Amino acid sequence: MSVYSSGDVALEGASFSECTADIDGGGMYVRKGGDVALESARFVECTSTQAAVYLTGIDRLALTNSQFVDNIASQTPAALFFTSSVATSGSLLRNTTFFGNSAPGNITILAASPLTWDCPLGSWMPSVGQLFGDLSGCNRLCAEGHYGDASDHFTSDCSGPCWLGHICPKGSILPQKCPAGTHMPNERAANISDCFLCAPGQYQPESGQEECLPCAAGSFSPDVGSAACETCPKGGVCEDAGAASRLVWQPCPAGSFNPNRGSSSSAACELCPIGTASAAPGAEGSETCSPCDPGHFAATPGLSKCERCFAGSYQNDMGATGCRDCKKGSYCEPGASRPLPCEGGSYSDKTDLSAASQCTPAAPGHIAARGSTEQTACGKGSF
Repeated sequence: MSVYSSGDVALEGASFSECTADIDGGGMYVRKGGDVALESARFVECTSTQAAVYLTGIDRLALTNSQFVDNIASQTPAALFFTSSVATSGSLLRNTTFFGNSAPGNITILAASPLTWDCPLGSWMPSVGQLFGDLSGCNRLCAEGHYGDASDHFTSDCSGPCWLGHICPKGSILPQKCPAGTHMPNERAANISDCFLCAPGQYQPESGQEECLPCAAGSFSPDVGSAACETCPKGGVCEDAGAASRLVWQPCPAGSFNPNRGSSSSAACELCPIGTASAAPGAEGSETCSPCDPGHFAATPGLSKCERCFAGSYQNDMGATGCRDCKKGSYCEPGASRPLPCEGGSYSDKTDLSAASQCTPAAPGHIAARGSTEQTACGKGSF
């Protein structure tokens, strides 16, 4: 069966087998004007000078669910020759296969006018020019770094370049997001390995992002590819943003503590209260603030050690904020926890003595018992 026509042609389920033509179009020849619609057609073992189907100067072609098998042409192409009289013809080829067709140069199709293929998403076919060998629908994938979310692409760029923050392997339908902990500042990225890992001091909790974020003050990120920053430990602060190491952590000074994580200012270090002191930097809690021992005091908060009571004073209590004046009849060395009585034969009516030598010796003819505040005259008949 062969068809030669110059008008509209619409065939469904037609089969062209072992057709022979000494001219172009072994199975079908249509020229000048009109639409050609072929549904579920078969062209098998047709022989001609050019093409089993030769369409020249027509308006539109719709070729659907058809087969071209073992057709032979002495000149190219073997299966289909197509030109349109309409610049934007809207011609379409859908779900049509070409196998075993033979012509010089192995050229199967020659489209001199645009012929749009209905391609699976992520693929494309050229709309004009020569196509070679066996064809089963669209056999060309969208290029790396590009994606194809439509069915009518005719260049390898398909729908366009991959988006920022995304990758597009070959044949992508839609861009894929770079994972959390990475970023992609460029278009046309192709592979997951192209996603840039966040640098130390940065993080990215979301996928599909263009850039990484600096760790906030109070946190740090020591590794590459972090999706989250580590919180600054208790006992200190991390004042710098974008910190890449735990070394940025600064311990609270002795005499203070910080029970909270993630602190970004030295103001977070709380001072030990009066009456206490702490010698250790980096303290995490108030339990490190120890009460002052007897003989010592802390009059101001935030001390690293308690002060000794001054000479001439004492303190017998724990956790004192000040010292007491020494008692009369006694002396108080520096750091005294109790008054020491003046030795017998001496006395004192003052409250600021700091050594036994400062006690006043009893005058001749007088006596002073141990711890006396005054001397006593000897009785008659004694000395």
